[in-house]
Amino acid sequence: METIARAAGAGTETLQKVAASVVSELNRVWNDDLSPPVVSAPLYHLTGRICGCEDPYLSEKVSYTLEALKFLPTIEALVEGSSDPFEAAVRTAIAGNLIDFGTGVHKSGADGSRINLEKTLEKYLAKTLFRDDIPVLKEKVDKADTILVIGDNAGETVFDRPLLKLLRPAEVVYAARETPIINDATVKDARLAGVEEEALLVSSGSRMPGVVLEDCSDTFRDIFQNADLIISKGQGNFETLTELSPDGRIFMLFTVKCPVAADHLGAVMGDLVVMRW
Repeated sequence: METIARAAGAGTETLQKVAASVVSELNRVWNDDLSPPVVSAPLYHLTGRICGCEDPYLSEKVSYTLEALKFLPTIEALVEGSSDPFEAAVRTAIAGNLIDFGTGVHKSGADGSRINLEKTLEKYLAKTLFRDDIPVLKEKVDKADTILVIGDNAGETVFDRPLLKLLRPAEVVYAARETPIINDATVKDARLAGVEEEALLVSSGSRMPGVVLEDCSDTFRDIFQNADLIISKGQGNFETLTELSPDGRIFMLFTVKCPVAADHLGAVMGDLVVMRW
């Protein structure tokens, strides 16, 4: 949580208070049966309260979103000009998943320099997928009347827009977080990214960096239960939604970002995943 606290502008005294409080809280909430997002959520919120800053990454989120929006015409042109626009749109959505302050992978160089969006996109359009359920996803999209897309990180939301466009004529609902947590996209963040131009934007009601239905609003749970197809973005959503029994409606789109997820999948860090659940 030190990174979160520093982003909130914490000094030495506050950092020490955060460290002590987080250790105490972690000892209280730790449970091997809980997913990392469930364990970490109260620690993020505790850190924010101690630092007096609810949204430490707000300026970073806005900056990445505005930067990605400048690149949107290039993103759309690459997708539209591809031999398989649907696959290109899926890969583009995964490329956006690289923007994640929670894991530090938004830094590219030893000097902490920011990622190069264009080079990242080109790399992801060509990279082999570790798990490739895109053909099945396309079949499901063609048959679906209602599609729920669960967003992940701010800035990444811009990369989701070409895919959202290709999901129509189905009714498309895009869900974002209720309150700020790390750099996960809130409804406000997703609105800045222009998501409402492509889908109905709703709050999941969740305060976690993932989707735990018990933590979500009644409205979101109703949408979730009744959607013909669910597209889930990001590793946090993967870690929480795979606790549900698979029913074939959920497709996980993400980049493997931690050793735990890599071991669980038999993948390596940086692998791209499109997985039906």
